[in-house]
Amino acid sequence: MVIFSPPILWFGNFPSEPVQILILALFLLGCAFLTALYVRRKWIPIGIRPEGKGVLVVGKTISENLSPASRVNFDDGAMIYLEKPGARLQLRKMEIRFSSREDAKRVVDWLERGVGSTSLDRRSGVRSEIWALVSNGPYLKRSRIEFERGICFVVDPGMNIFEVIPKRVRRKDEVTLVASTGFWHYGDVVMKFDSSVDANRIEQQLNT
Repeated sequence: MVIFSPPILWFGNFPSEPVQILILALFLLGCAFLTALYVRRKWIPIGIRPEGKGVLVVGKTISENLSPASRVNFDDGAMIYLEKPGARLQLRKMEIRFSSREDAKRVVDWLERGVGSTSLDRRSGVRSEIWALVSNGPYLKRSRIEFERGICFVVDPGMNIFEVIPKRVRRKDEVTLVASTGFWHYGDVVMKFDSSVDANRIEQQLNT
């Protein structure tokens, strides 16, 4: 018979018996499962806007294109249930709660029509700002990508700014770039853009 007491379990030696290891593993697995359930149901504030023929949902730690949506449920309330194609571990199902029915209906119309603006102002021909969800170890935030004197800068307006001088640039997917800056700098800087057009433009500038 195996008897555990809290002091032994948490402050004693690491369990060596197979049964003890199994119980500890099941306990940690249960904690991870409960944490995942909590995070899965947590509501986070986001913004939604049309972009080209797509609809973008953006927030502090999220940047996703909702188009093309494979399923949209709207019951005339202030909530939309949406499903979209995607690979494993990507965001594929979501419930979006709006402040009003009118806002929800507007987004449904965007998804149905598939129209919006582009990342270029066609009237003036001037490039608009390019934003990306940037992750680099402890840094994870939606930031503006700028170039000055041929150097790429990640700008968090009013908060942070750091330069990205990559030794190598690779494409993770159509909207995500990974800039490897080396161990003594920022490591791998991952930038997930709102569109493939923005990703192509930044990739070309980084490679030159």
